[in-house]
Amino acid sequence: MKLVIPTNWDDALPDKVKRPEVSAVYGKLDRDFIGGGRPSSMFGALSRRAAARHVKKFADAGKPFYYLLNAGCLGNREWTRAGNREINRLLDWLTDIKVAGVTVAVPYLAEYIRRNYPHFKLAASVLANVNSVEKARYWEGLGASVITLNHTELNRDFRLLGKIRKAVKCGLQLLVNDNCLQGCPLFSYHHNVIAHASQSAESRGSYTFDYCRLSCRRMMLADPANFIKATWIRPEDLKHYEEVGIDHFKLVDRTMTTEALVRAVDAYAARSYKGNLFDLFTNTSRLNWAKVSGFLHKLRYYVHPLKLNVFKLYGKRGVAKDIEVYLDNQALEGFIEFFKTNDCRSMSCAECGYCAEAARKAVKIDPAHCAELLGVHEKFLGEIISGDILRYAPPKR
Repeated sequence: MKLVIPTNWDDALPDKVKRPEVSAVYGKLDRDFIGGGRPSSMFGALSRRAAARHVKKFADAGKPFYYLLNAGCLGNREWTRAGNREINRLLDWLTDIKVAGVTVAVPYLAEYIRRNYPHFKLAASVLANVNSVEKARYWEGLGASVITLNHTELNRDFRLLGKIRKAVKCGLQLLVNDNCLQGCPLFSYHHNVIAHASQSAESRGSYTFDYCRLSCRRMMLADPANFIKATWIRPEDLKHYEEVGIDHFKLVDRTMTTEALVRAVDAYAARSYKGNLFDLFTNTSRLNWAKVSGFLHKLRYYVHPLKLNVFKLYGKRGVAKDIEVYLDNQALEGFIEFFKTNDCRSMSCAECGYCAEAARKAVKIDPAHCAELLGVHEKFLGEIISGDILRYAPPKR
């Protein structure tokens, strides 16, 4: 088994994940020219000197480091001389600190790096949206040594996973503890928004309303079957994916606390977890955000009185509450077998009902808590969609 794990840049982490199952580590600064798959507002500032020390700690432990350059959009800045210089400066720094490889989502960057910085190993990000045989062949042709397949479409499509495995020789990996929606309709838009929210050249301190995350949480609260339809893979079920040729299993999330990351690494390395499977996923109380969001951090990313109604925004902080749900891992024993013989993507959930039935057995959530949190999300999303969150007074009609 090969686990690829994130870092939250805590220097205590390398000593806590020395397991032989951990084959590589990934991460990135809170913001840089290219950007990535998480908004800058979720991280504290990190100096390049501190990052270099951290990368060396993992390298000394035999864990190669992959730096994320996985924004799906660079705002066309890559086509300018100034933009090209910034890309080179970033890649030169990554060369200096001896990262082993880079993870990209934009084909141009893959080709640029392969030609101009061939010493880097190249990984295709999940944000490259590789969801077919031909896309996998394309990225292998670009030089990718490993491809992270789109988990929202493929984590339960064993037939297609097997066909992709037969078509390419490069490594294949899947995200295992993300809880995005299967076939997520927000996938492309979400990561395009976040790309700009993590780029150093963006204005407004790289802040954005996470409309997509709010919408996802609303759908799960409105229908608890969506907790089952999410993209997670149980630690006990890794063997089924190894049988179809998946080489690496990638954990998230680099926004999580060290304690939460270690718990997830230990569970997947042991191929077993007793209790609440949701413990292995992101939730507000498991985020590092509380540790890094001091006054200056909030001022930089959230206080924009000339851009939006900061009083209304402050009043919506209740959306950050934990979703208090118990996902009974033992009740999900054998759950994966259905997907090995059924084509889930071509079926209607309303007609199938398999996940809804599993939810009745495995998902435990207090109805009052669910209704309260759903109401908070509905209200916040309503103000975002109407535009009221931006204004201090009703618009003139």
